[in-house]
Amino acid sequence: MKRLFALCLAACLLAGCGAGPLELLPRQSAAPDAAGTPAPTEALPRTLQVYDPEGALSAALAAYTEAQGVEVEQLASAEGAALAVAPAAPGGGEALDLAAQAGLVRVLAGLTGGAGPCYGLPLGGAQYGYLADAARLQALLGEEFDIADLQKAAYGEWEAFVQALAGWIEAPAEAAVTLNGREYTLPAERPGELSGLQAVFTVAGEDQFSGPVLSPVLGTCYKTAEEAAAGGRTAEELTGALNSLWSFLELESANLAGPQGPVKRGQGAEPLTRGEAGQAYCDGAALFYRASYGVLENPGDRHWVVPLKFSFDESDLHGGYSLQELAVQPVLCQGGWIYVPAAAGGGDGQREAEAFLLWLYASEQGQKLAPKGTQAEGLPDLAAALPAALGQVARSQGEALLQKETWQKTDRAAYAAALLEQLQG
Repeated sequence: MKRLFALCLAACLLAGCGAGPLELLPRQSAAPDAAGTPAPTEALPRTLQVYDPEGALSAALAAYTEAQGVEVEQLASAEGAALAVAPAAPGGGEALDLAAQAGLVRVLAGLTGGAGPCYGLPLGGAQYGYLADAARLQALLGEEFDIADLQKAAYGEWEAFVQALAGWIEAPAEAAVTLNGREYTLPAERPGELSGLQAVFTVAGEDQFSGPVLSPVLGTCYKTAEEAAAGGRTAEELTGALNSLWSFLELESANLAGPQGPVKRGQGAEPLTRGEAGQAYCDGAALFYRASYGVLENPGDRHWVVPLKFSFDESDLHGGYSLQELAVQPVLCQGGWIYVPAAAGGGDGQREAEAFLLWLYASEQGQKLAPKGTQAEGLPDLAAALPAALGQVARSQGEALLQKETWQKTDRAAYAAALLEQLQG
């Protein structure tokens, strides 16, 4: 099964500066014994203290621990950390100038153009939407299938397609579907490529009701993360988009696959972990996986991203993006910025942070975690700038909904009210 990882870094051009390269293996101790004879060297324990609240570096840190034997300690705040990740570019008051640190490779691309201070390294963006396997879709809809028709499909077409596909999974039979105005036919029999297909979608429980899925909803009113964080829209202006979010979640949650079979609402099933959702997709249990493109290792041309589909109309727009932009663009999730806090300067913490950065950007193994190519494009991840409490409320409300087989109008009103309180708080 294709290994999943949760990191997508921008490719960076590196050039040497200052002293020689940092040692990447554990430091050795050679203290003499009582007779003055040097004792055999032995590795001293090494610890890298990290603040990474969203787990942007989790895969890289795990690989680093295995490769270098360095223990990683995750902290609850940036205070005391030797390495930290922030959603915005750090400044000189809070971060060390990496370009001025002896022994660390200077970053020439992306931030300073090779001159001036460098207070942080950018974690690259990855498109977020429904990941889809090209071979499976062509097995379903024919060799003439064009992914652009699915990516540009209107919400009504998408909803009808999902419902037809759900019925086809239960009992395969020829059925016509329309995508972007073009007609396709579901086959009379299940192709071998779809032998394990159990449901239309899969998604991790922690992502199902919050995170980037909220970004298109906010995009009806705001164009930047700063605007979304500042708020200013009334309940009336936000309610229409929240109703579309409700329709999106209801359609998706009724058609979910897990690694052990379909996930049925109201039957007490535990939310899937990211690993379980990824496994379900890779095993062919689901046709679409709502996640970031960055979770796939070397996806090549096999995997596509389909934008999230919402039933927005003109009455939902209040200063944000157009209906066309909302309909055809995936969300672009930014990984944030990695930096060395200023308080870590001068000690072992700084040394360990620099060793990790050098390994990540200069070692053969570390560079494999950095995808090559141009930056992705899409709607900004507006939800990333909102308070964590919004995501917590969205998840708790969603988990309560999953305990019900059917969702009522009263449930929708309560869900929208809970999110509005956070958005306007």
